[in-house]
Amino acid sequence: MYQRLLLSWLSSITAAFTVLWPGLICGLVAGWQQAGAVVVASGGPNNTVPGGQPFFDNVGAIGLASAIYLGDGWVLSANHVAPSLPESVNFGGINYATQAGSFHRLENPAYSSTLTLLTDIVVFRLSTPPALPGLDISTATPMVGSQVMMIGNGRTQIGPPTYWDRTEITGDSNDTWLETSEALSNIAGYQTTGTHEIRWGENVVNADDFTANTDNGDVISFSTQFDAAGLAHEAQAVSGDSGGAVFSYNAGTWELSGMIHAVSTYETQPGGTETAMFGAETAIADLSAYRSQILTIIPEPATAALAMLGGLALIRRRR
Repeated sequence: MYQRLLLSWLSSITAAFTVLWPGLICGLVAGWQQAGAVVVASGGPNNTVPGGQPFFDNVGAIGLASAIYLGDGWVLSANHVAPSLPESVNFGGINYATQAGSFHRLENPAYSSTLTLLTDIVVFRLSTPPALPGLDISTATPMVGSQVMMIGNGRTQIGPPTYWDRTEITGDSNDTWLETSEALSNIAGYQTTGTHEIRWGENVVNADDFTANTDNGDVISFSTQFDAAGLAHEAQAVSGDSGGAVFSYNAGTWELSGMIHAVSTYETQPGGTETAMFGAETAIADLSAYRSQILTIIPEPATAALAMLGGLALIRRRR
């Protein structure tokens, strides 16, 4: 059975990224599971600024999850990460207190009458802005097949991959998994530790302009999928990476295209959202759909400050 996944609420939020592919995959659980740091198929640490990307430090932490610094003190994250104004957000190892009365939960566009009013996206302001550049929010959804960079604070991977022999059994939550050798396996993925750090990875958009229906409200989204034969730094979100940033490179400029908010899982998947299985997906809030609303909330001079610096072109996807 092929199906688009829906987001379900997780009682605990832990941040972590790991390598996954988006798409309609047989056997995945019918529910988007809330996400968390970046695990990459290469096994590299990816915890320092990647070449040509000036905005690695604009991703920080709210507890064990993620947040994005937009500029002029304003921060964007997921509502299930920060359902109310948090006391502080950490950027670069420094805790910045938040400004009372600045909390806003985004709404879906007025023309989207079939969507829930409230989304899983929030913005709020810090009392003291960190010394970080402002970001430019994309005006259009990244095209299917285009490359993106994912940055988030979350659980770190245990390498090398783990292999399982998975047996699909008719009915709900009946599939069985047996950890085994690579030669005897039919599925693989990466388990994670309880250690969190901000990491980056790459992936390719595989679906766009769909609605991820979540317990925290519908979110206009695009997605990526974990591919064992993907990019050198193929990446996917796991439990706790919600609120992380997704950047695209457009006409010589890095743009903030999305915010990670959910991942897919297979039925009875070992480790649940804390494990990154090849074939699973990451759901990413399409910020171009909410750009005008964000810029309405953020007053001048913040809108003028949302200017993004250029960087090196993305490496083309390797087959």
